[in-house]
Amino acid sequence: MERAFRRLDARLTIFEKVLIANSVIIAGGAVLGTWLTVNFAARFAVGLAVSFFITGVTITLVVNYVLLKFAFHPLFELRSTMEQVQAGNFAARTRSELGDPDIRLLARTFNDTLDRLDSYRRSVSAQILRAQEEERKRIARELHDETSQALTSLMIALEVATDRLPEGADQATEQLRRAKGIVARTLEEVKRVTVELRPTVLDDLGLAPAIRWYVKHYVEPAGLAVSLDIQGLEGRLEAELETAVFRVVQEALTNALRHAHASRVGVELLAENGTLRATIRDDGRGFDPARATGDGDRGLGLVGMRERASLVGGELAITSSPGAGTQVELVAPLNRGSGRAAG
Repeated sequence: MERAFRRLDARLTIFEKVLIANSVIIAGGAVLGTWLTVNFAARFAVGLAVSFFITGVTITLVVNYVLLKFAFHPLFELRSTMEQVQAGNFAARTRSELGDPDIRLLARTFNDTLDRLDSYRRSVSAQILRAQEEERKRIARELHDETSQALTSLMIALEVATDRLPEGADQATEQLRRAKGIVARTLEEVKRVTVELRPTVLDDLGLAPAIRWYVKHYVEPAGLAVSLDIQGLEGRLEAELETAVFRVVQEALTNALRHAHASRVGVELLAENGTLRATIRDDGRGFDPARATGDGDRGLGLVGMRERASLVGGELAITSSPGAGTQVELVAPLNRGSGRAAG
């Protein structure tokens, strides 16, 4: 009986279900009312007739509610999925076998629309990130080839000018030395910005050497103790994957320094069984990941990490709570290139 009812439910449209339900209720109420009037109206008191009326109306409302609740359940489930998507869960999908033919068609159309939008979003995000990386390369190259060389030439000129000053020109010598110090600090800042934009070691040697170099020259000097464990990265990976993993590690280390105020952090990279797993754990003050999306630079950084993970077919998991440190884990499919050894 139940299976037959479900087959009938799957074949009828929601309009037909509502129409049949209300028709049955109305017809049943009319028949019952007529029968009561013919057989009992003359025999019983008015109070009893009112009781029959109230009972009939109550039963009618209850039956109508139950039937319509069942009929509209697929729409409620579809609405729940829409609310999840609206809240930011773009992976949410509704069951395509829901309810009647109209609802199933609506569910399939909704899922197909979400799939197309997600594909379009990924495509646009990939183009934006590729263009961003290319622009980073261009700016870093110009800073290295032009700005850094110009500052270096200026330092040499200041050094030469200082050596050629006559004896007793102490004030001028001091001013030139101060100027040289300013140029030296500016040159170091330009080098730092160049690395932040695009470290050349990533393009030249690959992911593992780039992370080791970045940690040694920029993270540890900032006061963060880092333990590195890199296994299985003997060869070059796809350029897009190397960039994505490096940016995720870089952002996680930056957050550990700027926001978490951590003192120690562990970085693990493991490539095995066709999968690359990158895990970054810090002992900082932690945060609530669910509320961090709109939290300024950190929120934008988390969104950027998720986008990069998604574009290489990976998944990013962030585990943290106030006072308990933070763990960032990226798992992505591993596609090896045929480049040079990654060291």
